[in-house]
This record gives sequence, C-alpha cells and structure tokens, in this order.
Amino acid sequence: MRAVRPRWIIFSVLVAVVSVACVWLGFWQLSRLEERRASNAVLEARLARQPIPLEDLVAALGPAQGIEVDPADYEHTRVTAKGRLTDRGRVLVRSQVERGQAGVHGVYAMELDDGTAVLVNVGWFPLDVEIGSIGDAFGESGQVDLTGLVRADQKRPALGRAEPAGRLDTVARIDIDRIQQQVELPLQPFWIQLVEPHDPGRLPIPVPLPETDEGSHLSYAVQWFSFGAVAVVGYVALMRREFRPSRPRKARAAD
Repeated sequence: MRAVRPRWIIFSVLVAVVSVACVWLGFWQLSRLEERRASNAVLEARLARQPIPLEDLVAALGPAQGIEVDPADYEHTRVTAKGRLTDRGRVLVRSQVERGQAGVHGVYAMELDDGTAVLVNVGWFPLDVEIGSIGDAFGESGQVDLTGLVRADQKRPALGRAEPAGRLDTVARIDIDRIQQQVELPLQPFWIQLVEPHDPGRLPIPVPLPETDEGSHLSYAVQWFSFGAVAVVGYVALMRREFRPSRPRKARAAD
C-alpha cells in the first residue's frame, strides 16, 4: 500500500506531532486567558477600594507570627501618604515612552514622620526637558499629600545587566536595595506610583493606571486551533488524493 511507504509514515507522524502541538498551544493560551482574567479581577477590586493610609500598609507588612509578608501581595493597592519629597538620591528610570515620545520616570524619596522614606515615581518627563528641583512641581517645601498605587520592588533579573557602582543618575528599574545606597533614610520595601496630586497642564505626567484588558490570548488560541485543523484537513485531502483509484492504462492510452 502507498500509505505505508516510508515517506508517508514520516509525513503522518509529522502531521500528528504538529496537530497535537497546535492543540496544546491553543489550550495553553486559554489557560493564560483564565489567569489574565483572574489577575484582572484582583486588579479591578484593588483599584476600586478606598485608599488606605500608608501607616496601615506598613503595619500590615510587619512579620505576623514570624512570617514575612511580601509587599507584592499588595501590588496596586491604593494608599494615601504625607511627607516631604527630596531631591537627594533622585533617580531617573530611562527608556520610558509616553504618547509616542521618549522620556524618563522621576523617582524621589519621600521622607516620612517615622524616620523612614518611601520611593515615589512622580511620573514621566520628556528627554528634551531639563528636570529641575522637585519643588518646581510640588512646591518649594516638597511637602505633599499624595494618593498612589503600591508597587513591588523591581529586582534585577539573574541575567540582567548590573547597575554601575557609585551614585546613580539613571536606572533601568526601581531596585530599592540599589537606590538605598544613595538615600540616607531607610527605605520601605515597596514604592508608590503617584496618582494624585496632578496638574494636567504641568510636568510630570503620572504613569497611566494598569490596563485590565484580556490581551491577545483568545485570538492566539483560535489561531493555534486553526493551524491544527488546517494540518489535519490538508493531511486528509492528500491521503484521499493518494488513494484515489487510478484510471486503467488502456483507457488513458485511448484518450
């Protein structure tokens, strides 16, 4: 039989592998979609809550019965805080884009009444603007009552490039331990993404709130299932063509 020829055996195995792989990738994308929906539900719930005082958050992060609490568990929780923003230790997070324009995020330490400080990402500045004192945007004293989102520490990936030694003017990420080296007061183990106050007519522009869309997982799943279906249909069509009865030689000669 022609179907048991080596080339057909190899072709059949290849189609089976491709089809199974496409189906697996389709279901994997569906599982990613469910994870995204669950994450969005948590995010929407946290964004909808009333802001909590920063002091309450700090207390909640204290070790409970000897168990450390991860600040990432409070990611995107709204908080209110009062303190003084200072230029000392300021860093600019490079490679940030807003409205199609390149820029940086300004990160400042806010001194708190308890003798600690918390890093605050006040927003985006374009590259062609000279960034002056924080007092230019928030008043000469730097005192501010703010509302923002709790954000988790951004550690350097295992294969990521290490920041150079010494005082930093620009950074790739908000790595609290690294920035602590140039901030006098001890930093809280999280940072705040500023939401308010914000003057729409002045810089900086606050970082946009996180989106809760479902991404492209569903469309990717449909594509993978379609690829698997195309492979099977194409295989069946080729097999039917291969097994189609051939006309007798005499009839072809008569034609």
